[in-house]
Amino acid sequence: MRKHIAKVAVAAVISSILTSACGSNVGGTAIAGEIDVRTLDVGKYQTLPVSAYYQYKHGYKNGQELAAMRLADHLVLGTDFDPSLKYGDWGSFTSETLLSEFSDTVKPALKEHRLLYGFSTGSTDKEHFGVFTLSPGDDVLADSQRSLKPTYFGMRVMQFPDEDAARRAAESIEVLDFQVAADQNQKVAIDKYPAAQAHWRPGVPSMAANIARGSYVVSLQVGLPSADLPQLKDLASRVLDAQLPRLDKLPALTPMEILMLDHDPAHVLERALNREQLGGPEDTRSAAYGLQGFLQVQRAEQEHRGLYEETGVDHIGIGWDATVFRARDSSAAEKFQAGMFEGPRFGPANSPTAVPATNCVENKVTSSDIKRFSCSVRYRQYVGLVSSHQINDAHQRAAAQYAVFANAQ
Repeated sequence: MRKHIAKVAVAAVISSILTSACGSNVGGTAIAGEIDVRTLDVGKYQTLPVSAYYQYKHGYKNGQELAAMRLADHLVLGTDFDPSLKYGDWGSFTSETLLSEFSDTVKPALKEHRLLYGFSTGSTDKEHFGVFTLSPGDDVLADSQRSLKPTYFGMRVMQFPDEDAARRAAESIEVLDFQVAADQNQKVAIDKYPAAQAHWRPGVPSMAANIARGSYVVSLQVGLPSADLPQLKDLASRVLDAQLPRLDKLPALTPMEILMLDHDPAHVLERALNREQLGGPEDTRSAAYGLQGFLQVQRAEQEHRGLYEETGVDHIGIGWDATVFRARDSSAAEKFQAGMFEGPRFGPANSPTAVPATNCVENKVTSSDIKRFSCSVRYRQYVGLVSSHQINDAHQRAAAQYAVFANAQ
């Protein structure tokens, strides 16, 4: 099977994507019916919207990242076809980093056929299973992961310059991947998808398949608790049933179109706290997604999808110091905020009294990524999320985020 590299997914708690530090002073003007944000205690955090200090400049490498984010919004999640596959996992963006997930024998073929960009994603039914950690070269890790008896799929979806390049790339991936263990691998036919080229290693509970669809290639691996080939073929078929129609609706991009993609077209990152006035894009910083793409880069948010859909959250900006959610309207934003911190992972914490529509909690499980305190800040149809290990700093961040919202109007 193809080589997989361990990749730590974005943590289950949304606030794990945030960090803590300082910025500059509050600005803006008072608006009728709203508080004067210049009176808020924002510490040293700056309160200007992104466009006040940063203008995105089109470039091809940035365009590849934006193309990958666009693609993520059209990739299948496990819960799209199986509610048990609720834990997400994701790998790499763009051509250079995506190449690192393939074996050294496959990489030259992808370059030869001119891989433009791609996105790797997957889902599993086991919370602590890493979809992209199985590799014959990582025997100890692979054995430990397989002991969890997971059901999963992992796929890399890539765009090539045209249909012919995609077809030749899919064929090359399969041939070269098969040859890694040609004396053990066996070819497999997926009845519903005769164009797919697949193989498995008898006794190993996984199967690999590659299929071209227009200018796209789907490179797929599926796994089950036991080495049951008919069930592996069925799982692969179900993934492709859900994924291929999505690609049919997504026009392929030319290199010039990749170059000219816009950053933050829905203006959600524009409204995110950004203490060091940094730009982007990057996959988990300064990244703008629709709901489907955002759920791709979350470990455990698929099970909360109902809240997002019910409140019409359609655009999410993962900024350098805050995540901003755009709901259907102000009343939907209020409902979304009310449901953000439900569950046993969160405990009560003091909220800043001077900042309207703000709710803070203490995260009961913390790590280097998950800060101790998180605060949600609501302004009109937007909800911002900030975090810090210190409650006073969390309050200042919340105040600054509210001021950014107000100043972005």
